[in-house]
Amino acid sequence: MKRTLHLLCFFGSFFYAQSQSYFGFRDDNYAGIQSVLFNPSSIVDSKYRADITISSVSATGQNDLYSVNFAQIFDGGYDLDADARKNFKSNNRGNFNLDILGPSFMMNINPQNSIGLFTRVRSITNVVDVNGQLIDEVNKDIDASNSFLISGGNPNGVTNSWAEIGASYGTVLLDRDEHFLKGGITIKYLMAGVNGYINGNNLSVAFTKNNANPALSQYSSTGTLRTLASYDYENNQDPEFDMTSAGIGLDLGFTYEYRTNCHTCIGNRYKLKAAVSVTDIGKLNYKNAVENTYDLTGSVTQDDIDNSDDIFNFFDTYYTKTASRKGVKANLPTALHTSFDWNIDNKFYLNLSSDFGLVDSKKINAAAIANSIAFTPRYETRQFSFYLPVTWMEYSGTQIGTGFRAGPLFIGSGSLISNLFSNNSKGANVYVGLKLPIYQNYN
Repeated sequence: MKRTLHLLCFFGSFFYAQSQSYFGFRDDNYAGIQSVLFNPSSIVDSKYRADITISSVSATGQNDLYSVNFAQIFDGGYDLDADARKNFKSNNRGNFNLDILGPSFMMNINPQNSIGLFTRVRSITNVVDVNGQLIDEVNKDIDASNSFLISGGNPNGVTNSWAEIGASYGTVLLDRDEHFLKGGITIKYLMAGVNGYINGNNLSVAFTKNNANPALSQYSSTGTLRTLASYDYENNQDPEFDMTSAGIGLDLGFTYEYRTNCHTCIGNRYKLKAAVSVTDIGKLNYKNAVENTYDLTGSVTQDDIDNSDDIFNFFDTYYTKTASRKGVKANLPTALHTSFDWNIDNKFYLNLSSDFGLVDSKKINAAAIANSIAFTPRYETRQFSFYLPVTWMEYSGTQIGTGFRAGPLFIGSGSLISNLFSNNSKGANVYVGLKLPIYQNYN
């Protein structure tokens, strides 16, 4: 398989496996600190006296170019180029999100106030407005390639990773008869990781195949391109976290409960619960990042591409740099989250939740989530919960998953059932975690 022309594909040559995570589990009343990541108000009036998370990880992603059969992938011998269904558009999109929660805890100060502290590492990659046919062509083996001329348009790709330490506080704002309202806030100290982007303008790529010597086949291009790297690639520095660059983030959330189930008990009191929050307000400041602008008028051979180890050095070597600047800011993937939870009886629930990105994914260096709406029937008890989320995901469509919580362990996926039984999967996500729950004295 020939090395893909990553530089002109704009990160689009791989299958995207984004900011959604913990589908089903995060709306569980026993989700603990994981629910605080989406709405800090959930920290107060919790089912736990204290919740200690050892670690959890969630990965979510989708695309609208490749549709695959996961059953065939697991059997082995699956070839993306030959076996995947393809949906070519001039503006194909993809998104990937990795979320790792380290040692974290939350606890009650008293019945009206709670606090929490968490450690977290995150990575998000967006690719939008990429010509899917161009990706497909440059992914082909050189022997199977044919000459082509394709407009690349105005592709935009960004990847950003960072670490954060978050401190959360929640308090009861109203507790009167059937009406209960609580609010919460999380302040996050952000440590910059690796940031990079590629943004093209009026691109076109022509491929002329050399049948006698495929290594001398040529790619000719026009247009302009802006690139950014947060590490010193010119001195062969590897991508790494930049401890000299930092930022501040903020989450805000509120939860209202209509309590008609029981006025005197302490357990499952609400009949209906509505929650809203805005997360990831803020920016990261990459002081040492370097942005370069290139005129892509020119030609390179397949051999030039195969012998290039670094995307940014490649542009420096073969194209004309027209501008350069140092220091950029990268926004966090600011998002609006809503959740509506109906307690059918003491153990069965129906939940409708949504995630909407508030950042334009076409903006340069814009980390943005993919929008989603999830409907989840849930069985919930103190020691065990079971979920069946049905989720519509931007880029990849409808997915069906499942998950469970059993004491300290929780495992799930918002797409497992779809991925096992569909031959047209465009996305996948999975999560797993381990915690030490300390329950309240009631059930």
